[in-house]
Amino acid sequence: MIKGHATCYGCRRPTGMADSVIEPLASGGWQVQAGFVGDSASDFFAIYEGSAFGNPERGIMAAIARAHPTGGNGAGARDAVQLSVHSFAEGYFGARRTFGVKRAANQALHSLNGWLFGQIRADVNRGFAPVSLSALMFNGPVMSIVHIGACRVYRSRGGVVTPLMRAHVRIGGQNADEPTRAVGLDGELAIDYAEEQAEVGDRYLLLSTAEPVTPEAVQAGFALLAAGNNAPMLSAMVLDVLAAPARDVAQSHAVLADLPLRPAPRAGDVWDGFEIGRTLYHGQYTHLVVARDTVENRDVVLKIPLPKMLQDEIFAAGFMREAWIGSTVRVGNVARYLELPPERRSSLYLVMPLYNGETLEKRLKREPPMSLPDGVGIALKLCEAVQDLAAIEIIHRDLKPENIMLLPHNEVRLLDLGLAYLPGIDLAEAARPGGTLRYMAPELLKGVQANARTEVFSLAVTIYRMFSGGPYPFGQREAVPLARLRPDLPSWLGLVLKKALATDPAERYPDAGAFALALNEGLVSGTPDPTRVARWYQMNNLQIWQTATFIFALGFFLLLVRSFK
Repeated sequence: MIKGHATCYGCRRPTGMADSVIEPLASGGWQVQAGFVGDSASDFFAIYEGSAFGNPERGIMAAIARAHPTGGNGAGARDAVQLSVHSFAEGYFGARRTFGVKRAANQALHSLNGWLFGQIRADVNRGFAPVSLSALMFNGPVMSIVHIGACRVYRSRGGVVTPLMRAHVRIGGQNADEPTRAVGLDGELAIDYAEEQAEVGDRYLLLSTAEPVTPEAVQAGFALLAAGNNAPMLSAMVLDVLAAPARDVAQSHAVLADLPLRPAPRAGDVWDGFEIGRTLYHGQYTHLVVARDTVENRDVVLKIPLPKMLQDEIFAAGFMREAWIGSTVRVGNVARYLELPPERRSSLYLVMPLYNGETLEKRLKREPPMSLPDGVGIALKLCEAVQDLAAIEIIHRDLKPENIMLLPHNEVRLLDLGLAYLPGIDLAEAARPGGTLRYMAPELLKGVQANARTEVFSLAVTIYRMFSGGPYPFGQREAVPLARLRPDLPSWLGLVLKKALATDPAERYPDAGAFALALNEGLVSGTPDPTRVARWYQMNNLQIWQTATFIFALGFFLLLVRSFK
């Protein structure tokens, strides 16, 4: 559980005083120097760099923790506190990159709490104990704090000392230092979370005690313990902020936000080693061209924002979001963006593979009409792409045939992440309705945030049009059953689409995985089984993904068999 590659300082020994000041750590635009002092076997402190976990954008995390043993097994308490800090760090830095700091920390702590709570009750001889924990996460433009139990956090800025978190302890009595909240103390965990704009010159002090200390003692830093006639055995960590990110990482992953915009190129121009070819699309804000990458010897597509884009704040933010998601996320059936060394790019544009295929919008308008095997095969792959994005907290929000590329060998690519919504990060985007009106679920127009059920609706409109040859499922006054336009298709397909297109979101499939399950049921038995779809939604995440993998594989196998008949 403890990985050797993690940068860890200040590991406590069973007895004796230890203190140290380490070299400054730098990650994610932050630079922090830490010092430690401690004299308790039940305490542990550590500092980690995100780059050590292959995730430098997470920045730096520093944590202090103390165990609360009820018996005499000091070794068990020491194991519990060390494992807790290391496990929390691994969970936090290992969380999906699309998770915000709060979600990543909450997920890691709740997982840790369940494990430690079970260990304490399952193996009393090991001596594991509940753990108080406070951690500072320097990530992006802010410093975040998570706090549970009987520790304290202070900040000194410009000579003013401010307590940042309240200790969770009983008030009064002989057990005033006993925590009312701690990791492993209860099956449920309540976590305090806070954010602030840390500044260069700030000093943070983390203490493994619930007892408040004076501002003078905080300013003394390492001298805190030296005063201590009445000081309990405790540990302290001091963090000095030496450098902070100059701008919001969410707006400028890498250096894209600082790059200039250029007018659309002409055929024959050369940009950064790209020989510009034919134009694929010229819009109000963007220009798509085919280009030859003379450095990597490959054909690509350049998506170039035009200077007019700066007049539309929403579109500009969407372009930057698309740039980050496209270069960060690696999901099957979703288009991948190609990364360039920062020194090669002299202006703002995105680089994508040149796909040899056609959009679904173009395909559905030509003869012959989409067959059942081909159409369901495409639908299953689209469901898989949407479900994979949902697993990493990304909602596409603009699902439509124009954004789906059909490739040779029955491959599919979902395009255009410019309107994608990241619930864990992009909170400002939540209030903005995204998408193309005729594909948007009705509740989106009433202010409901995009979610898995709204994605199902957009998918269903797309799949309906794929089979109908272009017409939409809703006429001017009423819904148009698919059977009216395609009487050659089985009735079960119309029933599946009818449910996915329900105006009441509660009546729709809960997510794209359940939608795929219904399509697969129709292939197998000719009738979608609503009880199996209900059981799908009751499974835990691991079971869902194990089942989803089987569903997609089975569906493709059945389609392959049908194609040979």
